[in-house]
Amino acid sequence: MSGRVEGLLRELAPRALGALVHRYGEFCAAEDATQEALLAAATRWPREGVPDNPVGWLVRVGARRLVDEHRADVARRRREQGVAAASRPVLAVDQDDTLLVMLMCCHPALTPAAAIPLTLRAVGGLSTREIAAAFLVPEATMAQRISRAKATLRRVEGLLDRPSPWDLPGRLGALRRVLYLIFNEGYASSSGPQLARTDLSGEAVRLARRLHDAVPDDPRRPVCSR
Repeated sequence: MSGRVEGLLRELAPRALGALVHRYGEFCAAEDATQEALLAAATRWPREGVPDNPVGWLVRVGARRLVDEHRADVARRRREQGVAAASRPVLAVDQDDTLLVMLMCCHPALTPAAAIPLTLRAVGGLSTREIAAAFLVPEATMAQRISRAKATLRRVEGLLDRPSPWDLPGRLGALRRVLYLIFNEGYASSSGPQLARTDLSGEAVRLARRLHDAVPDDPRRPVCSR
């Protein structure tokens, strides 16, 4: 896979995931579907070229995977569980909901030690090895922690809705830590040939500014210069 395609997929993954979560309301299933869409793109785009609307392409491929799963579930359980999900309003695929999906990952059912790695892996674009280095634990230990966090979210999937205003304070601390670790990995990469990755550090700064604007009444928010 070319470096250009790899960088583009890393950039678009949170937007595709956000669109699928909004449309189907199931984070874990949407995250799996997004990963399959990314794998398909990594195989096809270098050969066929990047589509005109790459994030829309990812969303369509991921949505097909989710619809197929719902249909199989309906056939197995003999009820129309997929209908409600398919009838949700379709989110415009050019909308950036990265912060919202990060907040959804920082669910109160998870401890910060579980929510932060899950968010970094699923939405932040960091590898399990990079996350393990940030937490100073072996990679296998971190992989198990992320798997357990995903299993916990599957059990509370019905509660995985848009956080309410009074629910935000309990999630903002974990979200701030996520943004800090994304910036830190971009500023001084823990692996790979690059000493710094401006795509990660720049994305962390962008999201921090959006968070700064989104919670003007938060007394702990930092002062962000523009």
